[in-house]
This record gives sequence, structure tokens and C-alpha cells, in this order.
Amino acid sequence: MPGNVIDVLVDSRKLHGRSVQDVANRVGTDARGVFLRALTRMGRDVPLSADTRIYVGDVMTLVGTSHNIERAAAQVGQILRSSDRTDISFLAAGIAVGLLAGLVSLKIGGIALTLGGGGGALVAGLVCGWLRSRRPTIGAMPPAAQQTLSDLGLGGFIAAIGLGNGHAAWLAIQTQGGLLVGMGFVVTLVPLMVATLFARHVLRMNPVVTCGALAGAMTVDAAVTGVCEVAESQTPVLGVAVPYAVGNVLLTVLGPIIVAATSAG
Repeated sequence: MPGNVIDVLVDSRKLHGRSVQDVANRVGTDARGVFLRALTRMGRDVPLSADTRIYVGDVMTLVGTSHNIERAAAQVGQILRSSDRTDISFLAAGIAVGLLAGLVSLKIGGIALTLGGGGGALVAGLVCGWLRSRRPTIGAMPPAAQQTLSDLGLGGFIAAIGLGNGHAAWLAIQTQGGLLVGMGFVVTLVPLMVATLFARHVLRMNPVVTCGALAGAMTVDAAVTGVCEVAESQTPVLGVAVPYAVGNVLLTVLGPIIVAATSAG
């Protein structure tokens, strides 16, 4: 009879930063009959090997009988019970906090800077997503509902930003013309080239992880998927999370400011 497949949240500080082999040795006989099928970190699959490091907040997908998995899980963390219900209270609180944060205005000179409703909601979404990745027991949402909101919400958000600044962008194109397009190429390509050289020669990062980080910094999900396909591995996603979050915030905050400044100039 095939074994059960159960997700277990790692919350034991004793296992933080230890390799898979070391964790298995520490769990000892309690791990008998249990097999590690997958490891997820912040919603992303982590390549598995005996030397793969385990950190608090990771989710281990274990295969075995319910009794064996429960015995092993007691040494690792807690079992995640699947749910087909959305955690409405967590979702509503995140949206409310984000909208309130968007109302905050900071004046620098004569210019008032504010995130706005969209920017505040985006920042709150990033924070809530980070909390969910670190503590998967909160903020539950069925995968189908999450995918629907992701597809429709992102498209609607981009459309709203474009419509809200469409007039200013059109004026900037009329006044600046080819210069605006040329500068667009420069500000897109130069940071990528500089970041690649810096990661390679200064940080000594793995090139595959660097590609994932650059794709995340550009906030292009298709690029992340393409990098993983070319690498034939999920390794690039290890570098995506932080650059993706920072890139989303900067895109939301600086985009309208740059368009307005260009049209004013």
C-alpha cells in the first residue's frame, strides 16, 4: 500500500542550518520508514541532496505511514493540515493595513510622497506573503483561489497603474520622443550587466542563482520560469525572493514619480 504524503513545518531551532544527512542522524530511529520527498522554502522548491541545508520555516514533504510520519514530525516541527478554506481574517487584516499605510504621506521639500492605496496593498501583500512563508500555519488559501487572484490581481494592478499615469506617460513620449526610449534601454540593461559583474567578481555567487536573482529583481515571472527551464533545475529560485520583493516595491513607488518628473521636465 502506498504511503501517505504529509507536509511538515520545520520549527525546531536545533535543526536550523543543518544538512539533510545531519537531520536524519539527529532524528535517529524515529525517522525509520519515513522518506523526504521534497523541500520547500518560501514557497519555492529547494534542490535535494544529502548536503542540502534545512532552516526553520522550511516545509518538508514526507512519505510514509501516518504513524511513522507523526513520530518523525515530533522531532522536526509540526504537521501542516491541508485546508480548503481561506483565512479571511488574515487576508482582510493585510488589505486593511496596506490601505491605511497607503494614506501616509511624507513631504520632502514641496513634494508629497505616498504609496497610495495600490502601493500600500502591495507592500502589505509582500509582508503577509513573507509571514506566510515563514509560518505556513497562518494565511491559508486554496491553491486554485491563490492562482486566480495572482493572475487577475497582477493584471488589474498593472492596468490601474498604467491608466492612472497614462496621460503623464503620453506627454513624456511626445516631449522626449526617442530619448525616452533610449534611456529606457539604458536603465534596463546597464543595471543587469553591472549586477552580473558584481555578483560574479565581488560576491562570488553561483551564476545559476545570480540569473534567478536578476529575473526576480526585474519582477518578471516568465523570466524566472525561463531561467529554470534553461538550467533544467529549480536552483535559480533560491535567488528570487528578496530581489523580487524589493523590485516590486521600487517599481510601485518610483514608477509614477519618474513618469511625472519626466513629463514635468
